[in-house]
Amino acid sequence: MAKNGTYYLGRIIKTGALETKHIMAALRSPEAFTSYGSAWTFLDIKEFSDGRTSYFFGRLVKYDPEGEVTIVDPKARREVIQREPNMTIASSPFVYIPDHSGLAFLHVSGQIDYEIFMSRWSSVVNVSHHEILSECIVEPIADLSSFSKKLNSLDSIYFLSASVSPPNPMFGPLWENLKSYLIQRKTERMKIEEDGEFAKPLQTDLPKHVQAVLEQTEEMPYLPEPLPIGDAAILMAADGYGKGTVRGKKDGVVIMIKTSETAMNFSFSRDPEPQELYEKAVEIFEYVRLERHMRH
Repeated sequence: MAKNGTYYLGRIIKTGALETKHIMAALRSPEAFTSYGSAWTFLDIKEFSDGRTSYFFGRLVKYDPEGEVTIVDPKARREVIQREPNMTIASSPFVYIPDHSGLAFLHVSGQIDYEIFMSRWSSVVNVSHHEILSECIVEPIADLSSFSKKLNSLDSIYFLSASVSPPNPMFGPLWENLKSYLIQRKTERMKIEEDGEFAKPLQTDLPKHVQAVLEQTEEMPYLPEPLPIGDAAILMAADGYGKGTVRGKKDGVVIMIKTSETAMNFSFSRDPEPQELYEKAVEIFEYVRLERHMRH
């Protein structure tokens, strides 16, 4: 029986002239990317259709271009080192779902953790698509329930920072104004930082907004007045369109909360069937879309 592993959800951000068709082309004909002596590429890429839309299944592979193994020479009664170029070190299965600009991928402890996966997956795409001044970035989608619990545990918030990019294709209503501003200004990446005065917390209702998103229903959506830019940017990052950090205090102790540290994940087979992994991932992406009332 196949063992289960932990899969994470990521959102793909496209900058410059990069389009979904370029990511698809990179998957179909990937090149290798080398970092710190290890090489990375995609293997076993397959393209499927569920009758309505297409999706891709494959593996991100980490390998050693200059690999060596130790073998036994029975006649000489000794061990010898033998070169094994391009020796596989680890691999992580993934499914790419263009409709959600989303990825679901396996965390491989000690070799391909979820943050390394997002960085290396992006790098392989970027060396493969050959689009000048264009870049693919993968960011995690935060689990709002975990994020809310951490925020609500704080007595006060003193610092907010976020780095966000315009979404494609979906957006959340609580940060729609910020999305429109970024597009109007033709901004590909915006960084914002708010630091409270010494010993004085920021005037922010961020914990309230996150909790309200969780409690909203289809009949009674949470639609407040346009949020302050700092709060909107954190929520945008939590939906997978950037990185966000909140720093506050609990019982006098400084606590730092990052959207990337509350990344959504689920348990699934480490050796999955492509269609089954796709169906599970789509189910969760749809849950995220409905929970947060995201729309095109």
